[in-house]
Amino acid sequence: MTWTIDHIIFFGFLILNIIFGLKSSKGIKNIREYAVGDGSFNTSTIVATTVATWMCGETFFSTITETYQHGLYFLIPCILAFVMNFFIIGYFIAPKMTEFIGKLSIAEAMGDLYGQRVRLITTISGFIGVSGFIAVQLKITGIIVNYAFGLPETYGIIISGLIITLYSSLGGIKSVTFTDVIQFFTFGTILPIVTVQIFFSLDSIDPIFHTLKTNPNFSLSKVLDFSEPKTWYYASIFFFCFFPCFNPAEFQRVSMAKNWRQVRKVFYTTGILIFFIMSSIAWLSLIILSKDPNIPIENLVKDHIFSTAMTGYKGLLLVGITAMIMSTADSYINCSSVLFTHDFFKALNIKLSNELLSARFISFFIGISGIALAFKESSLFHLAIFTASFFIPIVSVPFLMAILGYRTPYEKAVLYGMAAGFIVVLLWNYLDITVIDSIAPAVFTNWIVLVIMHKYYYSKEFITS
Repeated sequence: MTWTIDHIIFFGFLILNIIFGLKSSKGIKNIREYAVGDGSFNTSTIVATTVATWMCGETFFSTITETYQHGLYFLIPCILAFVMNFFIIGYFIAPKMTEFIGKLSIAEAMGDLYGQRVRLITTISGFIGVSGFIAVQLKITGIIVNYAFGLPETYGIIISGLIITLYSSLGGIKSVTFTDVIQFFTFGTILPIVTVQIFFSLDSIDPIFHTLKTNPNFSLSKVLDFSEPKTWYYASIFFFCFFPCFNPAEFQRVSMAKNWRQVRKVFYTTGILIFFIMSSIAWLSLIILSKDPNIPIENLVKDHIFSTAMTGYKGLLLVGITAMIMSTADSYINCSSVLFTHDFFKALNIKLSNELLSARFISFFIGISGIALAFKESSLFHLAIFTASFFIPIVSVPFLMAILGYRTPYEKAVLYGMAAGFIVVLLWNYLDITVIDSIAPAVFTNWIVLVIMHKYYYSKEFITS
């Protein structure tokens, strides 16, 4: 391999992450500091780690490819719904989350609300979703290293996976947050620079206006035509993006805050930043579409982003995407290790002599498992939605209802609702229903069953008394 400035930029970035990640790992005394810190994080830091956790490699790839293929069908449900999601959390939900600030995990919160069996199911559900998402991020690293340097995907998966696993395992949330801040400023700066560079490679902006006028995927009337099956599918994606899911990493960002007012500021600011970053990526895709509307989708990122980038810009682009990947994977490794150490064993009444050491070992195991899963062949966008379907329809429904004031005292009502949501997800995938995604009907089913069972147990208790 002949070393170039792109190699130096990329591997230099990886080395810096190791150094800063390990340096910030000192002084952790217990599982609480490992999971959510000591409550001293300022708003800017939590914003940076929230954006960095949310903006993942899959988001970059999906925004590029889906915008190129589907235009507004994808952009409206994803960018608009995600921004609405963050503002809804900030305005309506944040003031109601005071009791959850400082909780080590979403499973601990669910256990306090509904009992230990619900805590156990939340742990397992969260772990399944997190494991798949970590694998997706590492897989993307392998893909982009192959695109940029022609190296086998295995190299990128193993190198990035080991680095992330090392500092996440040792440093916990302190290392994750510190490196997330670096990674946030890295991709937040580099991606717009690369987009501007590719934009100025156009001879004229006329092709962009031509695309917006003539491409049916950018016709608002067509996109909102509900006689089209495609519109219904992306309407279900809108629901997926809009629904406040509070996955393990997102809940962890709430727990790190000092109070609900800081949570509100974090989610407001995150929503604005997400809008600008995703719009920048979508603009990049629109530029490529305007230059050539007939690119095979499997060659889009490789041949028309990396190959067209000048020397130096390729390394910067690689670092920008890798920063998105690492900042997401490290957060999910950390929160999933806490789920297992603090919640799985406690729900089973198994006492660990040293929770902090156990969390570090489990983090390492999760990281290695993510590396192994990353070698599995699958569609990135659909795999991300599939893994989310094992958390949102099962856990998010009763948790969100509790936040909004509907707290059933009946653990069995929640368990029946969770089971119903899970069954719908399984049936949807078994029957291969593609008109809409499984998450919306599964969420609705969970809610209906929970309400019905709550009323059933309430009436039974009333009659008995």
